[in-house]
Amino acid sequence: MREERSPAIVLRTRAHAESDKIVTCLSRDWGKISAIAKGAKRSRRRFVNVLEPFSHIQLRVRPSRSEELLFLLGAELIQAFRRPSDDLERFALASYIVELADVMTAGREAGQDLYQLVLDGLSALEVRAELSPLFAPLFALQILRQVGYAPDFSTCQRCGTSLAEQAQDGAGIALSSQLGGLLCPGCHGQGGTLLRLSPQTVAVLRAYHDPPVGISPRTRQEVPALVTRLLSQHLTRPLKSLAFLEQVGAWGMRPEAGAPEPPRN
Repeated sequence: MREERSPAIVLRTRAHAESDKIVTCLSRDWGKISAIAKGAKRSRRRFVNVLEPFSHIQLRVRPSRSEELLFLLGAELIQAFRRPSDDLERFALASYIVELADVMTAGREAGQDLYQLVLDGLSALEVRAELSPLFAPLFALQILRQVGYAPDFSTCQRCGTSLAEQAQDGAGIALSSQLGGLLCPGCHGQGGTLLRLSPQTVAVLRAYHDPPVGISPRTRQEVPALVTRLLSQHLTRPLKSLAFLEQVGAWGMRPEAGAPEPPRN
């Protein structure tokens, strides 16, 4: 059987039998795949230091009898993202990036755009001197957009009214968990439980690729709360990396003791 190659990002590995590993990767050409690396736990040459999570590698695989599991013949390191290994917050963020990409995709449904998004996220952790306090929730929002689950932040989910002018005027735009989108003030009574959003939060959601400088404490609470609600509708299990992010203070901003929570209706 012919050998095939593709660049890929290692999402996770697990032990298999006495000496093997099963490696799950997000590849550029085949989406998310799993491959068995025979003898990987014993080999000191073929797979040394290349099958760690976050590693960007060149995969060499061939099909196996199982349609879901490939044979990993070899892997060459393209780039090791070393800065997360030296910084606890960046390590937590990198762990979140790969775990979220893993749980939000099934089989080989992921495409090149998702692979590039994950690669860009890890690269940002490697090269940026400073990170946005909303790095994690805004990355999650990009994942949701990529897999088709993010709402339209430009119009009311109920009546279709444009929200741009209302956001600028400071009108009470809110997220409806029931409808999975934003509502204008006139539709608040038809959306069940709401999370009211400040004008700056709406602006951040509309320009999530380039968030503004000087994010307010309220927005640093509202964006993670909103993304958490959106993710809860699609995740099949809690993310271990999210608890880690919260421990190191990298998931937006926690309300201070005695400080008001984001307004709800």
